[in-house]
Amino acid sequence: MNILNLLSYKFVDLFNGQLSNVPLTGVNSLVAKIIEFFSFGGSIAVGILLFSLLLKIIPLPLDIYSRTASKKSSLAMERMRPELERLQKQYANNKDLYQQKVMALYKKEGFSQFAACLPTLFTLVFFIVVINAFTQYSTYTKIDTFNQMAEAYSQNVISNTEYVEEKYYILDKDNNIIFVEEGTEGAKKGYFFDESKGDYNALVVKPAQDAAADKYFEISENAKFLWVKNIWIQDLPWKKAFISKEDYLNSTFTYSKGCSTEEVKTGIKNEAVYDILMGSDKLDEVKNKPNGYLILVVLSIGTMLLSQLLMSKTQKAQMELQSVDGMNGQAAQTTKMMTWMLPIMFGFFSFMYTASFSLYLIVSTVFSTLSTLIINKIVEKSFNKKLQKEEEEKFNKRYGHLINKK
Repeated sequence: MNILNLLSYKFVDLFNGQLSNVPLTGVNSLVAKIIEFFSFGGSIAVGILLFSLLLKIIPLPLDIYSRTASKKSSLAMERMRPELERLQKQYANNKDLYQQKVMALYKKEGFSQFAACLPTLFTLVFFIVVINAFTQYSTYTKIDTFNQMAEAYSQNVISNTEYVEEKYYILDKDNNIIFVEEGTEGAKKGYFFDESKGDYNALVVKPAQDAAADKYFEISENAKFLWVKNIWIQDLPWKKAFISKEDYLNSTFTYSKGCSTEEVKTGIKNEAVYDILMGSDKLDEVKNKPNGYLILVVLSIGTMLLSQLLMSKTQKAQMELQSVDGMNGQAAQTTKMMTWMLPIMFGFFSFMYTASFSLYLIVSTVFSTLSTLIINKIVEKSFNKKLQKEEEEKFNKRYGHLINKK
């Protein structure tokens, strides 16, 4: 009887097709395609850099409007400073009346303190969409890494014709495997190793593990960025560049799709399979390498702090004059708090999310800071010209007849 266990055949485990992706959809899919397009088949970090710039360019008209309005407001407040300081002294003990007088002055001068609000809200929504898309894309790449490694492992086993045979089989009533001809009803195709040929692990498993390792190196080559070994993992010295078993078993296979979270259905989500796919000696060095050195974390905090200090300087007049309490007012205190809170939040994001997202934060902040400097310079120059023209018109109205007589 052609029964497997009597012939010393070992059924060979293959993993291709068993690990299935949850496909990226909607905005997440669009983000992934844009980043991959801008990577030009090379470093994904280049794609993220260019994508980050694109995300700043798209809302740039609104951003320019917002920053222009903010700078104009600051300059207008400076222009109204003498009158506002007089009102602060006059109504120091009556905050409500002070606010009424200030609003009347704003109306008289055509000043609006809400001009920059709408673009800022749009930017916030944009940020939330991006952080979600980056998170999903990161999870997807981890799953896809295992997909490709499993495929490489399986294909190596299949191509190892010297030791592995392709056979058709069925199960008898006692679950023994019986070899049959192709086309037999109920037949399945499988790959088998004759244990009489030698050691199964040395002849079949090790070459397949090396093939999976080679695929890992091929994938990870495009995920490097300067000192960061893998941009889909945080830039932290205690985080390894290698995807840990814990990550593999827990977070890697949980994927948020729309408003729900669903778990990938897979037949190879277990420690044994992880050990097989990641078992090559070639990967030993990678497993012990730190993924980064906190540099992107520090840069994300530093760039946001610089941006906030610049913004505080721009809004100094509003902070001093918006309230009868001056710099001790609620608005000023809130601005001071945000100056330090936002850098801390960005540092938290860099700790919690991947190096790819930290890279986006830095590029986005630097772009915003530079654009703010340029816009402020242009607006200030234009505003000064306008003031100069108004002063000249006032002078001509008052003394023009005397000049003309001469």
